[in-house]
Amino acid sequence: MMSEKAIDGALTKCIVWFYDGNSRTFYSRDKSHKSAKPNMALGIRRLEKMLLETFKGKWETAIIYVNKNNGAEIAKYKKGVRV
Repeated sequence: MMSEKAIDGALTKCIVWFYDGNSRTFYSRDKSHKSAKPNMALGIRRLEKMLLETFKGKWETAIIYVNKNNGAEIAKYKKGVRV
């Protein structure tokens, strides 16, 4: 579980709908080390790796958004393929 500070500092988030009916929100880790400047591309790559490797075959739909209220959609995946 991430702290509130980490959630607020995340640049992107990913909402995942699993085959078992559950849904979860994951937040990006945008820094390579503690004092590094946040990097959105790094955070998106880490979320994509989580989807395509860690949860491979367990989810149906995933959408990556900018982590703001009404944030823009960055990427959408269905059954492991980017749409």
